[in-house]
Amino acid sequence: MNKEIIRQSLNKFLKMYYQSCKEVYEEISFERITSTQFKYLKNIHSNKEVTLTQLASNFDVSKPTMNEFIHKFLDAKIVKRRKSETDKRVSYISLTDIGITLATTNALESKRAVEKMLKKLDEKQIDKMVELFDKFGVEEL
Repeated sequence: MNKEIIRQSLNKFLKMYYQSCKEVYEEISFERITSTQFKYLKNIHSNKEVTLTQLASNFDVSKPTMNEFIHKFLDAKIVKRRKSETDKRVSYISLTDIGITLATTNALESKRAVEKMLKKLDEKQIDKMVELFDKFGVEEL
């Protein structure tokens, strides 16, 4: 098969996927976040609550660098901060509802893309597509 035909076909699929992403971001009224910020949000989400020190350690960055990101997240109302009841020097960082939505946005994006695929493909075509996609990796998302 001609490589150009494959490239064009892949671009059609990616255009549909990115359109799904754009729709999700418009629905939650937020611009695209960086992959680094997304990793931080996913980490906070999976841990429920973290301290600045824990988060900086998890990503091997300095506390001032992580603090800068946390302040941006606080200003955007993506995270909230809670003081420890036992040690007032310690603050716990957790996600707001918006932060949870952003941390799980890749699931929303792919669900939207799947909805579009289900409207255009029959069951046999879906099964074939799944079989083909599965050949590209076993990483669970």
